Amino acid sequence: MNLIVMLYSKSKYITIAAIVYLVIFFAFASGLVNSIIEGSRTKAFVVPSRSIQTIGETIVTVMILFMGMFGAYLLYLVGKATSVKNQWAFVTSGFVVISIALVLGFNLVKIKT
Repeated sequence: MNLIVMLYSKSKYITIAAIVYLVIFFAFASGLVNSIIEGSRTKAFVVPSRSIQTIGETIVTVMILFMGMFGAYLLYLVGKATSVKNQWAFVTSGFVVISIALVLGFNLVKIKT
C-alpha cells in the first residue's frame, strides 16, 4: 500500500530524483570520467590495466554497486519484518546479494591487475 501511495503522490518526484541522484553518484564513483577520456580509445570490454577503464567496465561497476545497495536494503528490511521467518529470509538474502556483489567486484579487480 505504501508503494502505491508513493507512486501517485508528490513523493513520486522525490523518489525519482533520489534514483537519478544515485545513478549519477554511482556512475562518477565507478570512474565515468576516466572511461570517457581513456576508454574511448580501446575496443575491448575490459582492459587489463588499472589506468584505463572502458564504458562497459563503468556500467558493470555501477550494477555491482546497485547490487550491494540492494543487499544492504534487504538487511534494513529485517528491522521492519514482523515474523522471525521473514527476518531470516531478509538476512539470508541480504548477505547472499552482498556476497555476490563482493565476489563480482573482486573478480573485476583481479582481471584489471
